[in-house]
Amino acid sequence: MRLSHFSLCLLTVAICTQLYADDTTINDSTTQNTEVKLPTIVMTATRTPKSISEIAGTVQTISADEIKLQAGPGRKVADVLAQLVPSLAPSSGTSSNYGQTMRGRNVLIMIDGVSQTGSRDVARQLNSISPNMIDHIEVVSGATSIYGSGATGGIINIITKRADKTEPVSFQTKLGVTSADKFRGDGLVYQVGQTASFANDKLDGFLGIDYTNRGSQFDGNGDRISLSPWQGSTMDTDTIDVNGRLNFNLTDNQTISFGAQYYKDEQDTKYGPDYSYLLKKTDPSYKAVKGWSLNNQPFTERYAFNTQYQNQDFLDQVLNVEAYYRKEKSRFVPYGYSADGVSVKQSQSNVDYTGIRSTLMSDLVVADRDLKLTYGLDYDWEKDQQWADFYTPSNNGLVYIPTGEIQGSGPDTEIQNIGAFLQGDYALTDRLNIQAGVRYQYVQADTESYLTARKPYTLMAADSTNSDKFLFNLGTVYKLTDTQQIYANFSQGYSYPDVQRVLRDVAAYTLTTSGIAPITVNSYELGWRLNQDTGLNLGLTGFYNNSDKVVQFNSDRSVNIVDTDQRVYGAEATISYPFMENYKVGGTLGYTRGQYKDAANNWHELNAFVVSPMKGTLFAEWNNEDGYGVRAQMLAIKGTDKAYKDDLEFKATGYSDSNSAAEIKGYMTMDVLAHFPVAKGRMDFGVYNLWGNQYKTVFAQQAAVTNANSLLAIPAEGRTFALSYTINY
Repeated sequence: MRLSHFSLCLLTVAICTQLYADDTTINDSTTQNTEVKLPTIVMTATRTPKSISEIAGTVQTISADEIKLQAGPGRKVADVLAQLVPSLAPSSGTSSNYGQTMRGRNVLIMIDGVSQTGSRDVARQLNSISPNMIDHIEVVSGATSIYGSGATGGIINIITKRADKTEPVSFQTKLGVTSADKFRGDGLVYQVGQTASFANDKLDGFLGIDYTNRGSQFDGNGDRISLSPWQGSTMDTDTIDVNGRLNFNLTDNQTISFGAQYYKDEQDTKYGPDYSYLLKKTDPSYKAVKGWSLNNQPFTERYAFNTQYQNQDFLDQVLNVEAYYRKEKSRFVPYGYSADGVSVKQSQSNVDYTGIRSTLMSDLVVADRDLKLTYGLDYDWEKDQQWADFYTPSNNGLVYIPTGEIQGSGPDTEIQNIGAFLQGDYALTDRLNIQAGVRYQYVQADTESYLTARKPYTLMAADSTNSDKFLFNLGTVYKLTDTQQIYANFSQGYSYPDVQRVLRDVAAYTLTTSGIAPITVNSYELGWRLNQDTGLNLGLTGFYNNSDKVVQFNSDRSVNIVDTDQRVYGAEATISYPFMENYKVGGTLGYTRGQYKDAANNWHELNAFVVSPMKGTLFAEWNNEDGYGVRAQMLAIKGTDKAYKDDLEFKATGYSDSNSAAEIKGYMTMDVLAHFPVAKGRMDFGVYNLWGNQYKTVFAQQAAVTNANSLLAIPAEGRTFALSYTINY
């Protein structure tokens, strides 16, 4: 392990009511000084069950009640997480989570501990499960190698619903509708969900089906929102999500469970982007134009299976073994249109992913102190295929006529990962714990021969490469009291570049499979947290991470792997305070800043696809024991032009690269959410973007610059009303 010079500082944190406008001051409130024992919240995203108070790092659990409150009909998991996780970048508002980083790095998305993020990253992991199928979500911020590749910014582990073991048989029905201001029939969202579960001493099971039909979307001015001609959009889509699990209690100490999921999100819209500005040579209108015709519209389809076995007395240890398989198909929007009507491409990516993961946990005593060891072996195999169908566009890019021509989009690729790890947690004193670990990782990538996707077309030979490395972590937790701790942590994470995507346009530069290697991120963290059942809850964290290699995407859609230093640093804060009997206020703040060494060897600000602008949230809520509650919440994004100005200065000196930063304009939204009992069930009502603000998401602003396509800067959704009814029986 080679450590770079380490510098880490805690930044002063202040929550602002309006991040994009004038600063205002929040007066301190009188706080209760109630100290009780920390709530028992167990994190399995750290590979072994642990209370939050025992973890040397920033962790968070989002409960089923929080998800239920946030997830109105038609809302995506990305929208829920952006509101509740301070280190996560804002939601794109599209079908993609591209650019939704944590701490300026990529996030490993998991469902029930199974990675949804392979080497081929189509950025639809958060569009692969309905919020109605989720029990809770675990979030670990910062780089980690505990689950292998991909978690250079953190882990989001989505835990699906299980059987209700308190009832022999139980059911839940959910009906919902969402509408924009105009209450038009073609702009409604309908949701129908049904779950069933059973449980006895030997066997329990769960089955859930959720169907959502989304109509058109409208911006803050009441205009129909155009289809995004890159990552796709969520309007005019049908989504079905089927989840099931059977759990067998083999003995008092052994269990085995089988889980399966089918998910499909498919678009069927008649409204396309307004490409007529290319002919008129005017500014784009961003209007949704009727008449869009495409025989195979964008979709995401996935099948997933997993088996989990646990033995709580395997040679005096706890053994967990998990096997899994996932098959995913993703089809995109035809990219681009030119005034001369030349052919355009629509690509589809198919990914097969399978593997097995084993973990052993041992409780030992060394020098009269507890030592917990966790170790195991992992193996996974991935196969990636992608191609593009050619179309001849007509009628200003609204009608796409297939030509029958098919072109490969990078080589068919097989990737194998083998990992072995050892983690230790030792109690030096009653209050001080030391946590350390090492992971060995071996990666092999094999590519078939292929024709490059960009002129001059070049036949590339089959190739193979492999690499291995050791990754380390070291952390400590000191318990100041039963309810508060301070912690410090160093950890290394790594990611393996998207081989197929990187080699797609290889004719533009010199690169073969042998030139691709894992990217290691060194992450440093220092924090303090206070968690109380009935009093103040507060967390403050400062972080710094760096790497000496980075993947850069160019405006012509080619990709470079650049040997250059990159650093990201910042601070996060969370706060909540209950007062009187039923009231609570709080908020979050995430500040992230990052630079890389450019061609002039100067530190250059990273664009908004990598580093999110400052994000803050505030909320106030009231709940009572009878099931009534209301919550008002705000989300604010601070505008920034630092990276944009850096780019202007950089280009003025004659240099250019792929950073292509946008000048980000800040925005603020407010939601009001309420719930109350009705006829033995629960009614949820929400108004999202209450003020009906007209704005563009960070993703839309940055995408238009990165891809040199101004039509990507489409407005976000305006005011919407959501109503749903849920009954358990």
